[in-house]
Amino acid sequence: MIRLRKTAARSKTLSGIGGRMRRPVVLPSALAALVPDDGPLLGAVPLADDDSRWAVATVRFLTVVGPGGVELHRGWHEVEHGRWNAETATFILSWTDESQPPLELVVTETVSRGERDMTVDVAPFARALRQGVESALVHAVTDVLPGGRRVTVSVRRDVDGRLYTTSNLPARVNSRLEAADRAALEALFRRVRDGVGLPTG
Repeated sequence: MIRLRKTAARSKTLSGIGGRMRRPVVLPSALAALVPDDGPLLGAVPLADDDSRWAVATVRFLTVVGPGGVELHRGWHEVEHGRWNAETATFILSWTDESQPPLELVVTETVSRGERDMTVDVAPFARALRQGVESALVHAVTDVLPGGRRVTVSVRRDVDGRLYTTSNLPARVNSRLEAADRAALEALFRRVRDGVGLPTG
């Protein structure tokens, strides 16, 4: 689930982080052409003030494009949480696989194009990010295993529309669970599948 935390600092707000100019900036066509086809671009934010790197939100994917092409291309179902930190102008995303480090997308304050500095509006990207993550999450249950570890098991919809179940436990932790914890985790998987009518066997 996306949490957009508003933090006052340097006149930055969710709807726009550059206060001097009034003309909003849009994704350059050369970079837009690099984004894998997934319908309309729902939102995009620049990650470099020289206009060379952008993060782009489409219906099913988060994509980062730069001078070398596509740097990141991940489905929304892979994102566990996200938040906007206005103090640092950063979107911070954590993954369903907790063994992967969070992704930090630092949005530049303005973009220079010729003699103009153009403002950045993060609101469309924030909305698309929230909608993408929420649409991929079908059902989730959180519980505490007998050993004391808190775990969330969820049913998610992948980019092809298929439902699957996953937990936020890293593989290295999952493989080392005690028998009681493993049994409780399996019961949690059955519970979350049953909640959406999936087979529990």
